[in-house]
Formats: sequence, C-alpha cells, structure tokens
Amino acid sequence: MTDSVFNEQVGRFLNPKESVPMKETYRSAKLACGLKEDEYTRSEFFGAAKINQLLKQKGCVGIRVHYAKRWEDENGKPTEPGKGQLKPRVLLTGVDERGRDLPIPASQSGLKDDGGDDGDMVVGDGRPCPQFCGN
Repeated sequence: MTDSVFNEQVGRFLNPKESVPMKETYRSAKLACGLKEDEYTRSEFFGAAKINQLLKQKGCVGIRVHYAKRWEDENGKPTEPGKGQLKPRVLLTGVDERGRDLPIPASQSGLKDDGGDDGDMVVGDGRPCPQFCGN
C-alpha cells in the first residue's frame, strides 16, 4: 500500500542549510528563556540494535517518536513524581501502514517481566545530550 501516508518512504534527508537553522532556532529559544547550554536537552541517542529490533517487527514501515517527560535525578535515573527534575524524553515505537504503534512484546525484548499491564514495551532511555554529547 504505497499510497498510505504511513509508508517506508516518508521523510527526507535535510541538507545543512535546512537542519542547522532548525537546531539553532531551538537553541536560541531555550537560551532566551534563561536556560544555560547544559540545562536543556538537545538530543537523545539510541543504538542501532534497538532501532533495528523495532524495524524488524512484522508489518513495520517506520518509527514514531513520542515526546514525553519523566521525573529524574541528576544522573538521569527515574524518580517518584515531584522528586528531582521533570526532563524531556523521547520514546520510539514501530508503526504499521495504518499508523498504529507496534510495541515490542516483553517476551521478545530480552527483558523478562518489564512490560506494562499488557506486556508491550517501547524503546526509551536513550543517552541525552548534554551529558552524552560526543565530540
């Protein structure tokens, strides 16, 4: 079904003339709010193995990025609501051609008993930048 809005060809590669100003606009908005460079999340890294596991799901045509927030301590570890700082995070799910999320069953994730009530899991806990920005 190639005329579906959810297909393997959605998106495009952006050149630096487009992508650099987008990142700079985000940075400028955060600094204008009074935040310092190390006080706002700029990105989050996820390993290829986790992304490939999402893409290998039956019927998967792409990945959806969910914007989320979580209470964390200064080391990025989850805390109870109201303790630590509320930090922006992203969650990744595989998506089928009808636009439905395809969460990985806990039994296929390699993490026993870590699923929610329905046993499904999504990819999260990437490495945030700042803290893990690379060179």
